[in-house]
Amino acid sequence: MEDTQDNPEQIGAPSSGALVMPIDDEPEEVSLPPRPPMDDEMDITPMIDMTFLLLIFFILTSKMTGEKSYEVPPAKNGSSIATKNCVMITIQRGNGDTPLVSKEDGGIFSDDPEQQAAEITEYIQLQLENGGKTEVLIRAEGNVTAKQLKRVELAIAEVLEEGKMINLAVSEVGK
Repeated sequence: MEDTQDNPEQIGAPSSGALVMPIDDEPEEVSLPPRPPMDDEMDITPMIDMTFLLLIFFILTSKMTGEKSYEVPPAKNGSSIATKNCVMITIQRGNGDTPLVSKEDGGIFSDDPEQQAAEITEYIQLQLENGGKTEVLIRAEGNVTAKQLKRVELAIAEVLEEGKMINLAVSEVGK
């Protein structure tokens, strides 16, 4: 027999003459970088800081005085008032910011906003003092703007004593 140590090609070599690589039973280990340790707890310190900052902000910006309470009549039905005890003013939509305001007897106040306010104030004061009237009733058409109504209310409020109310009656246009 021939010596097989001298000729390595013949050891387990197939007869076709192809070179066969030996197979390792164990694969090479791939080394990955180590993972950072997982933190099981979340740091809530910034959240607590924000909570206290918001709390301090709302404490400092809120008003500590009690809100005024207003009596609001029921929405469905208003209370009735005796018109004989009221100074009545009728408001119709005017041109621009100045409404068309008339007295109970049909007399019309001025179109100039400042003069109109002065005339309304004087008329209401005379009626409350000398006319035996105790309340004020504003009759407004439905198309009167809130801005126009507010101007008349402010003129009336200058004369009224504290605790007196301004009554408002709104009618739909054309009815």
